[in-house]
Amino acid sequence: MPKLPFKTLPKEFEKTIVGNADIGELEIPKYGDLSPNERIFIKENTVSIPDVRSSAVRLAKTIASKSGKKVIEIYNAIVTNDVEFLADSLEELLEFQKLSEESSRQRNLVMATAIIKFRLQPEWDFEDTSDANQIHPLLVDAIAQFARNEESGWVESESVEVTEEDLGNSTTDESQIGQKSTGESEDTGRKKKGSAKEDSETSQPG
Repeated sequence: MPKLPFKTLPKEFEKTIVGNADIGELEIPKYGDLSPNERIFIKENTVSIPDVRSSAVRLAKTIASKSGKKVIEIYNAIVTNDVEFLADSLEELLEFQKLSEESSRQRNLVMATAIIKFRLQPEWDFEDTSDANQIHPLLVDAIAQFARNEESGWVESESVEVTEEDLGNSTTDESQIGQKSTGESEDTGRKKKGSAKEDSETSQPG
């Protein structure tokens, strides 16, 4: 491997312990950013994963066309799981939650695989990350969070409020809403009020 003629050698990267005694611990080099190879790997392997925020916009517009409610109000209800506001659209909300959970799982898989592959074990691949006998699922989530922290430079990003102008109130191209850098988590910028799944189950007889 060729060496650069440094006048002053850069400091060695510090290492961060990710995980705990129950799920296992890994010592991972901390760069303060994702490497170019990691970014390329994440971008290439998340391109087919549904964008949750765009899906939320599409669903909001669909419900608005049937209910007459404002798109922005429905969008806010979707991303906060406001089951009371969406009482007439619980089935659609449940489907959205399933999509959101699966999208998050897939993204975590990609993010964790990128970190392990490029920082710890070059032979590592998706099959290894998916194998609970190889790595605990909760450790996968922890490494994915580490990757997101690296991507953001360990700076906590502020939530961006989505406005009616952003949504275009049924005219804006939803692909423009919530665009993210590669691998960013599917955070819609709002806290959840509850689970539509839980509410629908408790509201059903028997």
